[in-house]
Amino acid sequence: MRQFHIGQTMVPYEIDWSADRETINLAIDDTLTVTVTAPMEASYDDIEETLEAKQEWLLEKLYGLSEQSGPPYPKEFLSGEKLTYRGREYPLHVEESDVRQPELFFDGDTFTLSVHSYDAPSDHVSVRRKRQAVVDWYVDRAKADLQQRCNRYQSNVGATKITVDVCELSGRWGEYENGVVRLNWRLILAPVRIQDYVVIHELVHSTHSDHTDGFWNAVGSLLPDYEERREWLRVNGRTLSI
Repeated sequence: MRQFHIGQTMVPYEIDWSADRETINLAIDDTLTVTVTAPMEASYDDIEETLEAKQEWLLEKLYGLSEQSGPPYPKEFLSGEKLTYRGREYPLHVEESDVRQPELFFDGDTFTLSVHSYDAPSDHVSVRRKRQAVVDWYVDRAKADLQQRCNRYQSNVGATKITVDVCELSGRWGEYENGVVRLNWRLILAPVRIQDYVVIHELVHSTHSDHTDGFWNAVGSLLPDYEERREWLRVNGRTLSI
């Protein structure tokens, strides 16, 4: 078993030499071990160069969404269910009201979903309408809360004139591009310490484009336990779903 380092992240890998291959291929199994399938004539330097070129792919596989456990059982948005906000679960109460569209409210202890009488049943149309009301509330909260988290840390990382865009991101929790930090609205379901990790990660990209030692040192200067937070997100990320 050999080791490849991406910043402070140690990636164990093993080599499967194959006479039938002409190119080097990478694969990751459930134990998060990388298997490098390489032609017999490839050198260790060739393999290291391939791993170097695939850093972003490796990090996405190791810490992204694709390797996590499945999402929770789909909700029907009925009284007695629970909704997650900032890492904590709160009870959901559904009440009939004179509203055209379902509306979600939160008083700090309980979520209340107001619905019209025709949205009370659990048919697929009603569930879809109620779910959209819940998503709308989360997106609105995410825009406010995550903007605050970014404002708090911008000066710490030397970032200026940063625009924050909270939106739907496929396959990732955040990204940075040309002064814009984009954050997945589902982060609002995670504990604040996890939100802070993603926020700081993307803000640091304003001064470090790649995941170099300097990048991880900058993240670590603000979050000494960033590896623990990143691991939490890798393991629990798929549960951040509605």
